[in-house]
Amino acid sequence: MDADRLELEIRRLSVSQFVESCIETAQRPAKEKDLNLSVKLPERLPDIAADRPRLTEVLQNLLDNAIQYTPSGGQIRVSAAANGNEVVFTVSDTGIGIPRSDQPRIFERFYRVDVARSREVGGTGLGLAIAKHLVEAQGGRIWVESEVGRGSQFHFTVPVFEPERAASRLGQ
Repeated sequence: MDADRLELEIRRLSVSQFVESCIETAQRPAKEKDLNLSVKLPERLPDIAADRPRLTEVLQNLLDNAIQYTPSGGQIRVSAAANGNEVVFTVSDTGIGIPRSDQPRIFERFYRVDVARSREVGGTGLGLAIAKHLVEAQGGRIWVESEVGRGSQFHFTVPVFEPERAASRLGQ
């Protein structure tokens, strides 16, 4: 990714199918930790233009983090909403939260909020940096809202699929 050799295959993608496949993967670890994992999607959402494997990596990372940093009995919710020419995805949790002073840096490579806790739960400090790169490479943005002791909401956007733009990319 650093060498800008990331090749994306942007295709039309159903939001509900995409979210459901990621939720299926996260169900078992959430259940093992006694977490309530839910989805809230409006009845009608436009399809998005995305590289499915890369976008799956983003959502899966956010879900893994939510599971990791939410105490037993907590809740995790995935939601999405159309906003103009993009769809905004949100992963909300009732986890430990992120101090306001750390929030601007959490998408940096190797940045760890709490080094002692990070050693306990593992990881490299690369997940959110990779997620940011993958979202931005697909024309989106990613950000966090969080309060210590109350949980976090990670948001990312993906462009809405526009058939005329897809046709022009294919030279039609």
